[in-house]
Amino acid sequence: MFPFTPYTPPKPATVINDHTFNWNATAFFEDLTKRNKFARSKQFTFCRVSGLDGFEEALAKMLTKKAFVCVSDISQGYTDINNTPHTRRVKTVFLAMRHAIDNMEARQSCMDTMRELFRQFMSVLIMEQTRLQEHYIYIDPRISFQEIDRYFFSGCACAYFQIGVETYTDLQFNAEEWTK
Repeated sequence: MFPFTPYTPPKPATVINDHTFNWNATAFFEDLTKRNKFARSKQFTFCRVSGLDGFEEALAKMLTKKAFVCVSDISQGYTDINNTPHTRRVKTVFLAMRHAIDNMEARQSCMDTMRELFRQFMSVLIMEQTRLQEHYIYIDPRISFQEIDRYFFSGCACAYFQIGVETYTDLQFNAEEWTK
């Protein structure tokens, strides 16, 4: 039906006391960045970062790279213990493109490019969402996309989006996990 080959994740490692399937957002977006024709034509490079500080480190490499897709290896979240216990994690994906300093037209062009890359990534995430639901992993359908103002990093247009992912959490008490 689709000429696009769906993302095939690596098999997750078995974790004791965790009977749920895990979604590896980093591997997912790394694969999308490598396989997306638009990202390749605009010379996007993938990297892993640790929050905003790590993103700033990636931007320091802008002398040799033109554009980045960076997935943070940390996440925000919480565990809800009411009714059906579940854990929510929010993953952050940063986008950045270099442009001529103080050229607002070039900056706008970069923002347009990042918006289009976001749209193309979301078109695949819709299919991924269906696959994940089979494993009781639910992606929040409201995915925020934020453009970072022009004073964040001179000569570089930056944006980020966040994806909320919820999974069932087994909170059954297990006496074997505790000392008396």
